Amino acid sequence: MDINQYQLRAAWQQVKRGSRMAGVDGITVDWFASIYRDKLQQLHQQLRNDSYFPLPAKGFFLRKNNGGKRLVGISTVRDRIVQRWLLGELYLPLEDCFLDCSYAYRPGRGIQQSAWHYFELYQTQPTWTVKADIAQFFDHLCHGILRTALDNLDGDCAEAVMQQVEAGISIEGILTRPTQGVVQGNILSGALANLYLTEFDRRCIESGYRLVRYGDDLVLACDSLPEADRVLSDIETWLKQLYLALQPEKTHIFAPDEPFTFLSYRFEDGTLTEPPPPQLKHGLARPYGATPKRRPARPPSRPPRACSLKPPVPQRSTAPPAHYFAEPMTTLYVTDQGAYLKVKHYQFQVFFQNQLQMQVPVNRVTHIVLFGCCNLSHGAVRLALTRGISVTYLSNQGRYFGRLNRQGTAKVEYLARQVERAADGDFVRTQAEAIVRAKLHNSRVLLLRLNRRRRTLEAMKAIEQLEKLLDNLPLADSIEALLGYEGKGASVYFRGFGSLLKEQFQFEKRNKRPPKDPANSLMSLGYTLLSYNVYAFVEAIGLHPHFGNLHVTLDHRPGLVCDLMEEFRSPLVDSFVAFLVNSSVLQLDDFTPPDDRGGVYLHPDARRKFVKHWEDKLQTEMTHLTTGYRVTYRRCIELQVREYLACLLGDVEAYRPMLRPLT
Repeated sequence: MDINQYQLRAAWQQVKRGSRMAGVDGITVDWFASIYRDKLQQLHQQLRNDSYFPLPAKGFFLRKNNGGKRLVGISTVRDRIVQRWLLGELYLPLEDCFLDCSYAYRPGRGIQQSAWHYFELYQTQPTWTVKADIAQFFDHLCHGILRTALDNLDGDCAEAVMQQVEAGISIEGILTRPTQGVVQGNILSGALANLYLTEFDRRCIESGYRLVRYGDDLVLACDSLPEADRVLSDIETWLKQLYLALQPEKTHIFAPDEPFTFLSYRFEDGTLTEPPPPQLKHGLARPYGATPKRRPARPPSRPPRACSLKPPVPQRSTAPPAHYFAEPMTTLYVTDQGAYLKVKHYQFQVFFQNQLQMQVPVNRVTHIVLFGCCNLSHGAVRLALTRGISVTYLSNQGRYFGRLNRQGTAKVEYLARQVERAADGDFVRTQAEAIVRAKLHNSRVLLLRLNRRRRTLEAMKAIEQLEKLLDNLPLADSIEALLGYEGKGASVYFRGFGSLLKEQFQFEKRNKRPPKDPANSLMSLGYTLLSYNVYAFVEAIGLHPHFGNLHVTLDHRPGLVCDLMEEFRSPLVDSFVAFLVNSSVLQLDDFTPPDDRGGVYLHPDARRKFVKHWEDKLQTEMTHLTTGYRVTYRRCIELQVREYLACLLGDVEAYRPMLRPLT
């Protein structure tokens, strides 16, 4: 297998935060931790030499609420590490494959989002509801169907994943190797279960059925009883083709006036009642701004602490020192399809149809962004790498493909600290709560500002709900709970935000991959450009982009970049989109008709207009609350990355996100 030791160490860091139990080999997580370097080196050699084979899981029974028993398996620590790595390798292909109607076992999605998704369908009465549960779902997944789905998804990983699935389970010393099913407790099981039902999801959506699925729990909205009967008959037939069946006692059709619960949420007469919040566990949650556990003293040598500066006294000018905050260089965007970028006399030259379009001195360029089918000469690539100029590749529609830059930009001291902090549950949760709080706060502030000019009922509801979420945020006692608050906040926020746009641009919920309306198309492109800006500063300062807090560390996802983006989404991107739309900078005829997947995108000329205004937005000045200086948004992003570095090194007690003032 093509795997390096760093990937194994990253997977081990995640496994270390999970169950401490031993598998069939008797090695606990704590025991493994005492010799992890030797064990990881040995595991790396086995994987490279194709001599690694997973051991059976250690099986035991858990009592269910209904009095029955559920078989659960615990893999060995080394197998859990491999499973975690495989899950990271499959993350992007799986997310590209999964549909918006499925919510379980997916980062950033959860019970709250699925319940609210169905509420959007249910609140338009009368609605008949088909509620169903798949019988013994995990135990009846056909290995043949699963292998075919994996081959179609990622052939390189398929065999390794199936080895984990077919390793079997040992119950009180008796080994069994089932020919169907996946072991509950295996790190891969949730993702594989979703993959198994993806074709079922697609058939439902393509048939026009309004499905919301959370694992093996299904709800579908129908307009009449005959339609509900037909839908139930169809899903039974389609599940039978997958060797699955519904549980009769948990499958019902509810009339519009009949109450029912879905994932503990109560639906009745077009309304939704949430379950009571979880009880606050002592010592697990800490109010935002409270002092965390003091860290050991560090040596006095420090990098510049830009975000540790005290705010200036009122009599002092807030003008920033020019030598420190001067805006550097520029980003070179290449958007014409077929354009060619080359270098001559230390100038980047852009050619289109063999005609020189522009040239920029190399020392004025810090980033290059290529849209679609654009090429670089070998000399341009070499010069970009030599001078540390990152090159970002986007699709013609603005979807992120990848980056060209020098390897090994993370500083060793910072990387070691990131690894250490990633294993500190208190640190991770404290920073994650600060990130979620900032996102909810800034989202609410933008709605308040936009609602002054164009008042809507949806916006007022969203403002009220976001305030409640902020008040209840300390009750979130885990990363999963924080993600739930973040997801619910995003759902209510986008309903409010969409109502504040000009009528022809209004929307009800966020959609992507592909974006299916003009407003969502603009937001997707804006978030992509925001991501590359954050990524550039994270790398320039010397941090590793993958060690996040709210967003778990995965090989193919820059978790830290995703974390630091959250506080800028609404004040930078969403406010920019509202300006473009409500000021008529962009019109409906600036967008392409929906493609075969329903995707809507900007025409090339409109995309150039978008990029120009985006750069203007980045140069807009605002007051950075931590330092008190007037800085551009681009500089503010850098200061927040430095703020996180100060938090990481213990220079400040907790990360202080950028919070927009209410006025």
